[in-house]
Amino acid sequence: MEARALRALGRRRFVLAFALVAFVVAGCKREPAEGGGEVTVAAATSLRKVFPKLSEGFGATHPGVRVRATYGASGELARQIEGGAGVDLVIVAARDPIDKLAAGGHVDAKRARIVATNELVLVGPKGGPKLTFQTLATALPPGEKIAIGEPGAVPAGRYAREALEKLGALQALEGRMVLGGNVAAVLAYVERGEVAAAIVYRTEVPGTSGIEVLDGGKAEWAPKPEVWAAVTTKARAGARADAEALLDFITGPEGQRILASYGFGPIP
Repeated sequence: MEARALRALGRRRFVLAFALVAFVVAGCKREPAEGGGEVTVAAATSLRKVFPKLSEGFGATHPGVRVRATYGASGELARQIEGGAGVDLVIVAARDPIDKLAAGGHVDAKRARIVATNELVLVGPKGGPKLTFQTLATALPPGEKIAIGEPGAVPAGRYAREALEKLGALQALEGRMVLGGNVAAVLAYVERGEVAAAIVYRTEVPGTSGIEVLDGGKAEWAPKPEVWAAVTTKARAGARADAEALLDFITGPEGQRILASYGFGPIP
């Protein structure tokens, strides 16, 4: 009797456990928006502030399409796509990651587009040393450091290194640089007061506190950052047309207006 009761209890527990697993799996399943589809976007960290507005604007004319975005360093996003990540549209902060993806057959280089431009600026904590790009190598106080993006992973870091090299300041600052994994991390060094200055995109500054722009990077020596985008070759059949439509929106009048309102420059 006791054995039968235990077996019955075991069966009930199994049924309950199975039902719970089925419920969780059903709850986690991605469903497309009613009456439409879903576009998965991998975007550079420098777009994390503006992209929700771009998505919102796109949704106003494509109410049946859901846009899901993830953000990260451009180089890391490229590696994830190379590793098989399910991405329909990739937007990065330089041409290099697009070329790398094209070489591996992950995007069509001929269909890639510039969607915006940016500008390098030198920022520092309010009340800190009044540095400029030209005086960094000679006026950076003893013991102080500057922050830039990791050149091997972050376009902002490559742009910063290129700028310092053109100014003849790279060698003098080589041992005084702190590297960040993305532009947000670089800016955080300044916000925490850990560095005297940092080189970031101008679009990073709005919305911050305790930070000021010390110098702009529009001179001839300054790199001209470009934001690039491409629909991936592995885009799901149902999402490809929606991804192309989203890219058209971003490069169109309303998308460009939204980007400009967040400090991005126009398509050259």
